[in-house]
Amino acid sequence: MGAGNPGETMTTATMLTVLGDRLEDSSGDLYSDTLKLRYLNIAQDKLIQLLNPHLLSDLQTLKVNISLSTDSEVDSHFKSYFIPNSSTLDSSPFGGALGVIGIRVSNDMFIRKISFDMAKDFSTGYVGFSATEPVYFVFKNRIYIYNTTANVDCYFIKEPTALTNASPAVPCDLNAIFHDALVELAEAELWRLSNNQARKQDAEQRAYGIIGKYNQNPATQVVGEGLPFDYSSSNSLVDPIYPNTSI
Repeated sequence: MGAGNPGETMTTATMLTVLGDRLEDSSGDLYSDTLKLRYLNIAQDKLIQLLNPHLLSDLQTLKVNISLSTDSEVDSHFKSYFIPNSSTLDSSPFGGALGVIGIRVSNDMFIRKISFDMAKDFSTGYVGFSATEPVYFVFKNRIYIYNTTANVDCYFIKEPTALTNASPAVPCDLNAIFHDALVELAEAELWRLSNNQARKQDAEQRAYGIIGKYNQNPATQVVGEGLPFDYSSSNSLVDPIYPNTSI
């Protein structure tokens, strides 16, 4: 069992013990386990928002063979859609549609994501898409898809399991390398409750130092990883890593 050293796996019970030590309240007279658990879960959600999505491999999930519904609320070209929620995906994506990191036609190609502005420009004729390549965008927490009515697969970041002080010990969903940052963020929130700004800022700075280290060093070392696609004045989608070039 880890004891709170960076990179060591910590159970929830260990996190509670470490928090008590750092808060100078090992007996729990000032901060109960219930209170510390509440802020550990707040810290867990905050940490997920601060980390680059490609670092959250332990929360990456795949749901296959999703059937599409149709409506005409957006545009006649973008009728097919699905709602990325627990009913459709079996797990809730973290942040709803913002937790979706990829869509592909089942057993076929990945679908390129575009912005809502690009979808509007397509409807007015300013932007043109391939007659065969599907694209998708997010609107009203729905995934609208153009150029396919086939079933699709959805890749997403799931909501983490809530931390509880259960027996037997329940592991944290996040990778062990982020556990110390999680505890630091929880400690900062608890110092905020005590109106101890100096200790709060100290804990936050330690957490942000850990987070910054990993955010600056993607696990895959892929240059430009995570950059969005854009489109140029020539009405074509442009990959920021491998831009379109004339042949």
